[in-house]
Parts: sequence; C-alpha cells; structure tokens
Amino acid sequence: MQVFLVGVLAAISPGPDFVVVMKNSLGIGRKYGVATALGIASALIVHITYTILGFTIILDKFPTVFNIIKLAGAIYLLWLGYKGIRSKAQSESSKEISVEQKLKPSIGLGFREGFLCNLLNPKAPLFFLSVFSQFLGHDTPEWMRWVYGGETILAIGLWFILLAILISNNHFRKLYQQYMHWFDRGLGIILIIFAITIGITTVSS
Repeated sequence: MQVFLVGVLAAISPGPDFVVVMKNSLGIGRKYGVATALGIASALIVHITYTILGFTIILDKFPTVFNIIKLAGAIYLLWLGYKGIRSKAQSESSKEISVEQKLKPSIGLGFREGFLCNLLNPKAPLFFLSVFSQFLGHDTPEWMRWVYGGETILAIGLWFILLAILISNNHFRKLYQQYMHWFDRGLGIILIIFAITIGITTVSS
C-alpha cells in the first residue's frame, strides 16, 4: 500500500505525461486518451525492469548516459510542443471535420505517444532512481520487487486512465472545441517550457 500511494503521488504531480493525456483526451477523444494512458503505463514496465535488474547503478555511475536520455526527452517534448503552438483557429464546420479526421488515427498512435512521452521523460528515471529504489533493499525478495513494480504501474496507470475518462467528458470537449487552438497553443507552450527546463538543467549539471 505504501508503494501504491507513492505511485499515486508521483502520477498526480504535474508533468509532461499529464499534459499529453489531457491534450489527446480533449482533442481526439476518450479512447485515444485511454490508449495514451496505457502507453504511459507500459513505459513504466521498462523503468521498473531496469531498476529491479540494477541498471540504475549504471545510470548513477555514468551520468552521461542519463544526460543523453534527458536530452532525448527534451527534444521529444519540444517536438510535441511545437506541434501544439502551430494549432490554428477553425470555423465551426471545419471543427466538426477536424474532429472526425482526428478520430481516424489508430489507437496505436495514441499508445505510442504515451509510451515515448513517459519513456523519454526524465522525471520517470529520477523517480525510480531516488524514490522507488528505496523500497528495494538487499533483503527484499525478487518476487516482492516485482509486486512493488506492479503496484506502481497500477497506481500511475489507473490515475491517467481516470484522467482521460474525466477530461474527455462532453462538457470539457465542447469547451475545448470552442477554443481548441488556444488550448493546443497553451499546452504546447507548457511542453516547450518543460523541454527547455530539462535541457538547461542537463547542460548546466
């Protein structure tokens, strides 16, 4: 339960994953948002696996590797943010067409966006390096380590799925469609700020 609660706290703290789930849920729909959330949860399997297998020790001893991961994440967030700020205002008729067109992309694309966003999100390795690893003592049985990992995936995955379901409510989506270009630009700016912050801290560290 303690690990589960820590996972929930990590999930609800604002970050790139939150922004991407919100943007996809509002802009394209519930299924796409849930797929994005599932992509995030799947990426957590990668983080948990290298933490349990001891790869975090390598990242800790060779910070250059971690810096490369952080810079790759910053570039990806920068690209997502750039797509957001390029959003343009649309007429009522074109909005309906746009929504229909946005429903056509495969659910796999939403899953991929969520997966890459979390995989390249420096916040995730930092969490597993500093917080999650504290629950993995030398005397912790291997099966219990995977149970802890499963709890973390469940906590974070459920939070983002719930977020996708709530934020894709018709009330929120109608409001979004009315001001979609401003929402997209605002979320794009937030992602770019995340990217620049990550890039500056990485280069200056």
